[in-house]
Amino acid sequence: MENFALSTTNRTRPICKPVYFTEDEWLSVATKMAESDMPNFSAFCREMLLTGKVKHYDFSVIKEISSSLSHISGNINQVAKRCNTNQSVTTNDVEQLRREYLQLKSLYQERLVKALRKLV
Repeated sequence: MENFALSTTNRTRPICKPVYFTEDEWLSVATKMAESDMPNFSAFCREMLLTGKVKHYDFSVIKEISSSLSHISGNINQVAKRCNTNQSVTTNDVEQLRREYLQLKSLYQERLVKALRKLV
């Protein structure tokens, strides 16, 4: 099959190879793309052809932890603001921050270990 003459200016991948599928073949490819969570066909094909597999990484854990960090950061900022305006900060405020931090740390460690086990 010959290379198609496309406008290759500003392209990092100037070689184009068309691929034809039957309906069943395309259904199989589309299913695998959906499972890999890679919506770009070109990137999916490149990865499959070059490495023989497409790895999918689930970043929902990181988003969840980031959200928790934002919550704790907001609480820390409120305590700092009280301190800077000479308002009282109670032991309960500090203890609540400490508990939230320890919960987040535990969740982070647990999820990180699970994620690392999946990679190995």
